[in-house]
Amino acid sequence: MTAFSKVVEVRWADIDANQHMRHSAYADLCTHTRLEWLQAAGFGADEFKRQGFGPVLFRESTDYRREVNLGERLDINVLIAAASADNSRWHIRQEMRKADGTLAAVYEVAGAWLDLRSRKLIAPPPALAAILAALPRSADFAALPLPQSAA
Repeated sequence: MTAFSKVVEVRWADIDANQHMRHSAYADLCTHTRLEWLQAAGFGADEFKRQGFGPVLFRESTDYRREVNLGERLDINVLIAAASADNSRWHIRQEMRKADGTLAAVYEVAGAWLDLRSRKLIAPPPALAAILAALPRSADFAALPLPQSAA
């Protein structure tokens, strides 16, 4: 798959008392973009429900670079920053850029796939593994070790 990005507009609900984008809005907009990427790649929410698994996040972080204000448009991309060989564990990085290309924030999540019946971590099905494998890698991409049960 080619690179994926989505342009979003900062809404009134995304603004805090300091008149700039609130910290949790960065996570909300990036989550929305990741779900749009999966949907565009053919693996939307209905497919997760049908197969009985979904993503689980272990850690998320945001590196704020520039203030973002009401009405601004942000272009949010999706990159793979780290992954295990079977794509069962991953770090996804998203860069949020202003209309002029200025980097406003870098958001990163570390996660895995959770079987919703057994409540155990699993490797993704081949179709989803292929989608992850096709995602553009960050310049500093790192290989993650396979989980103990898969090694």
